[in-house]
Amino acid sequence: MAKLSIIIPSYNHGEFLIDRLETIYNQTYKDWEAIIIDDKSTDDSVAIIEKFLKNNPDFNIKYFIVNENNSGSGYNSWKKGIELAETKYIWIAETDDYSDVTFLEELIPVLESNEKVSLAFSASHYVENNKITYDSSNRTKDLNVNKNEYKVIDKSVFFKRMPFDTYITNGSSVVFKKPNVTIPDTIFTNKQCSDIFLWSYLLENSSFAFLNKNLNYFRRHVGSTSTFLQKHKLESIYHENAKYLNLFKQTDKYPQFINHYIKYYIWSHKRDFLNTSSVRKIQIDKNLRLLYFLELIRFTAFKLFRK
Repeated sequence: MAKLSIIIPSYNHGEFLIDRLETIYNQTYKDWEAIIIDDKSTDDSVAIIEKFLKNNPDFNIKYFIVNENNSGSGYNSWKKGIELAETKYIWIAETDDYSDVTFLEELIPVLESNEKVSLAFSASHYVENNKITYDSSNRTKDLNVNKNEYKVIDKSVFFKRMPFDTYITNGSSVVFKKPNVTIPDTIFTNKQCSDIFLWSYLLENSSFAFLNKNLNYFRRHVGSTSTFLQKHKLESIYHENAKYLNLFKQTDKYPQFINHYIKYYIWSHKRDFLNTSSVRKIQIDKNLRLLYFLELIRFTAFKLFRK
């Protein structure tokens, strides 16, 4: 049996598939098997995958599944792939990203040599229009890891930022140990943020490692989740963040949640100022709604007087 499962959740990324499949095929670490799950793509993704596998018969494919109907979320493919995996380690290789060919060779030993580490991730390049635009160094700079080195870091450092910010650029930058127990379904039911739910679940009783080397290439493009969020209302994110606070028992962050909601959502959607649906998601007593309006008044006054 292979040591690592590569889960490849495919959906309408035909134009990027060859880059992804080739950088998997050419990994210098070879002890892997692939699980490809296509979520009823409407482009030529399935044909591209079939042709690639035919032309590369030694590509170690364990499952190639094409769903009969679209599941509604790529995270359902994550869930199915993790359930099918029988290996010690898992890498979710998103089909619109690609990687350095040494990605696995450099991250797997980090997991193997650190028993209490449940996931390891690398630094990333951001790619737009096939050009590298910047990297993830600002996101991870306070981890204080020297370039081309890795560090094992306590889970408390990760949870301190959550759910409003994360050190992890995206799923393709992470390799993790498969838990010995079934991951709860609720982890994968979020449309936008199930990745941070998964990382947090894995880290509840362990540590993480960060390798400060740009081995992952995170592609931003029309249709990607990050691009969608920049152009559409963000309220659904706050609903999921509220769910996160409740699930991981971070109730002390309710005031921080309210301040963040006002600053980054309400202030740019002022007509929604009476909309407290996100606040109600975390409501455990009647004072939270009052706190919301008090903080809204304070923030508005600050903005007005600063002018």
